[in-house]
Amino acid sequence: MSKTAEADDRGRIVIPHEIREKHGDRYRVVELDDRVELIPLKSDPIEGLRDAVGDAFDDESIAEIKREAREAAREDAVGDAMRDE
Repeated sequence: MSKTAEADDRGRIVIPHEIREKHGDRYRVVELDDRVELIPLKSDPIEGLRDAVGDAFDDESIAEIKREAREAAREDAVGDAMRDE
């Protein structure tokens, strides 16, 4: 399905009803070099993660997934800070 939408004077774009019915009301706006994309967001982000990666986290609780994600983000931040020095 392809639709055309225009931003109003406040920068708002109306997402057509049929698209909202199919994909929901929350989207991540992703700016790429040659376009902007709207990625539908699940109401439960963990459910969205599980949909994206399949059964990779089936044996882990949400708390474990969050803890591992925080640790990985912290390690990335420390690594970036070390490279900037």
